[in-house]
Amino acid sequence: MTHYLDLGFLLCLVVKAPGSASAWNMVRRLPQPIPITAWQAFQVEHGLRKHMFGPLPTQQAVAASAWGLWQFYLRESVFVLVPAPWDSAIALARSWNERMPKEPPASNHLLHPAIAAACACTHFLSFQPESRVLAAAAGMTLLPAKL
Repeated sequence: MTHYLDLGFLLCLVVKAPGSASAWNMVRRLPQPIPITAWQAFQVEHGLRKHMFGPLPTQQAVAASAWGLWQFYLRESVFVLVPAPWDSAIALARSWNERMPKEPPASNHLLHPAIAAACACTHFLSFQPESRVLAAAAGMTLLPAKL
């Protein structure tokens, strides 16, 4: 696994969002198929299913459409599941959490760059500033280069 896409970045690939065009332009240049962990897949699937059964019809429709696209990408091996060294990733996230000089970011914003680092990824694709700082500190190249 050389490239890691965090949750927000992955969601931009299945739900039309402000970063979607930019995300797809970057992903098209990556080696295919794109490896993802079970955690990444679970987060995408959980979020989509939560909105599919939520109270707002507009969100239900968007989530249902995104669910179909996500399933298509999995069937066509755009994304493939790969194992991750979970204990190492969680230990690193815990270490970062303990060393935060101020209130730490949301746990996902610690965990995604920690998983990427534990998987020895060279690139971290994210629109999330807090995660990007940690990924850069771990030596990964950030994509997009600037927000």
